[in-house]
Amino acid sequence: MVTITVDIPTRKLKIKLSYIALVPTMFINIVALLRATNNDIYFDLGRNLLYHLATGETVCYARQLGGYWALMHKEPKNTQS
Repeated sequence: MVTITVDIPTRKLKIKLSYIALVPTMFINIVALLRATNNDIYFDLGRNLLYHLATGETVCYARQLGGYWALMHKEPKNTQS
């Protein structure tokens, strides 16, 4: 399981991704939309976001990178000195 930070309409939110594969040479993790749709989360290509089907609530935003859409991940800043 991996925790990433994504943008939602009002703030940044940490979400946990499960059933993922770590590929150190890739710059992006691939999210299986089938797993998302099995949990009533769908991708809106026109608005570049994932949303809950039942409520219409935005889960997170995505950014188009070439022919792919990415959930933008930022490494947490080290606050320890």
